[in-house]
Formats: sequence, structure tokens, C-alpha cells
Amino acid sequence: MTKVSIVTHTGCDMNMEEIHGLSARMVSDLVVFEDKTYLNMVEIMPPEFFAKMKNSSSVTSSHFPVGDMLKAMKEASAEAEEVLCLLITSKMSGCYSTAVVASQLFRRNAGNSRVYIYDTAQCSHGMAIMVREAARMAAQGLSAAEIITELDKMKKRIGVYFVLDSLKYARKGGRVGTVKMLTADLLGIKPLMVFDEGVVSDIGIARSMSEGMNSVADKVGEELDPSYEITVFHGDCPERAARLADMLAARFPETEIRIEYIGPVIGIFAGPGTVGAAFMKKNAD
Repeated sequence: MTKVSIVTHTGCDMNMEEIHGLSARMVSDLVVFEDKTYLNMVEIMPPEFFAKMKNSSSVTSSHFPVGDMLKAMKEASAEAEEVLCLLITSKMSGCYSTAVVASQLFRRNAGNSRVYIYDTAQCSHGMAIMVREAARMAAQGLSAAEIITELDKMKKRIGVYFVLDSLKYARKGGRVGTVKMLTADLLGIKPLMVFDEGVVSDIGIARSMSEGMNSVADKVGEELDPSYEITVFHGDCPERAARLADMLAARFPETEIRIEYIGPVIGIFAGPGTVGAAFMKKNAD
């Protein structure tokens, strides 16, 4: 029996194959198109999600059911002394509170089994960085408390910058006002965004997607710890992602770069054409 088993959910936008390779478990969030519900990363994958999104009048997402998380906790506890669940930022989702309910139900039936619920204060590929590091530390034999201590340090070092192709989808999700959306899209302005302290904020504008991608590359270039890999992520625009990856590779030839899709958790609001990067910042200490 191992010391710690890692459980997460599809808010991290990792695929099931990678999760299984990390000896972790991932619970599916729900994606709803009109009146049909899909299990994220099981019944619908990112390319299909974006294809449907472009032609759908209604798309929403919902966090995993309590029962699904409870099942994952039971399975994980059969293999480890402790279970550590990593959740999307509680400032954007009810995932954290739902996982807490699941842990309470689990403890009620399992007695002394130890389950820890951890708010990553991140989502998508910023959260994925933390999941990978947690799994790596679990494989090294660290306890849940030791892993949590290291994750707390990591929170301040994760950088996530991205540029939106349009504010259309953010408006549908209630993240921006109609006037702001119309003004930006009519002028061809591309909003620059940052994910920090559990929330998404705009930090500027670009007059074109190329200018926006340059701004993202500049931000990464200023803050990156090159000993960690960079994740370039995109909303169904692999060519843009490849260009951004090339820009970063030219600046940091020794740094590994992966290219990944974003999923429904932020894809619903960011929309197709979004491109950005998640990375580890230099240690300020």
C-alpha cells in the first residue's frame, strides 16, 4: 500500500491517459449541450467540445456529482493510507464544497481513513502543474501533509497568461458586459488575461492576435523558471499554439514545452481561438 493516492477532476484539463500514468484518479465534470449531458474527458473530448460549441445555442458545465467523487475516494483509499484531492479554485466553482461533502460521507463510513481536500486556487493547465507535482511527490513517498506544504509554496509561483480571440463567449457566461464585448469585437481588440489568486482578470488589450501572443510570450519571458516545463494551451487553434510554442522555444531552447487543449471549464468562457501559457515562475526567495 502506498502512502498517498491523488484524486482530482477534469477541471485540470488533463487527459485520462496521463492521469492513469501518474497513478492518480480523475473524476469527470459535466458538460451540457441543450438537453444532452456528457462526462468530460470520457464522453466528450476538447476537439468535439469546441466543434459543438460553435454550432450550439446553449452550453454549460457543472461540477462532478457527490457520488462520483465519493466513489473515487473509496477506490483511492483501498490503495493508500491517505487520499489527497486537488480541486479547481473555490472562487470559480462549487467543486471544493462538493468534495468536502463527499469526504464527510466517506469518513462517516470509513472511520479513521484520512482524506484531504485541497483548493489549488487554479484551474485548467495551471492546476495541471500542481496535479503533476503532487503525483510526483506521492510517488516519492511524501505524506499528504508534506505534499500540501509544497503545494502551498507552488501556488504563488504558477503563472497563467492568455489572449482571447473574442469576448463573445465571456459575455454569454456573464463575465463581461454587452457594451464592452461589442466595443472590443468591433475594433478587433484582443483582451489579455491573467489567472491569479483564484480568479481571471484582464490586464490589457492587443490590437491583433499576433500582438497578444507577443505579450503573452513577453510575460512568460519575464517570469519563467526555465527548469520547469511550459504548457502552451489553446481553444481549438493548434496553429496558433504552435506559433506561441515556437516563440517561447526560441527564448528558452532548453525548456520543455507541451501543447494542450483547454477544456469546457474555461473553454466555455474563453471560447475558440484562445491561446496562452501556464508555467512556473522564478522563486522570489
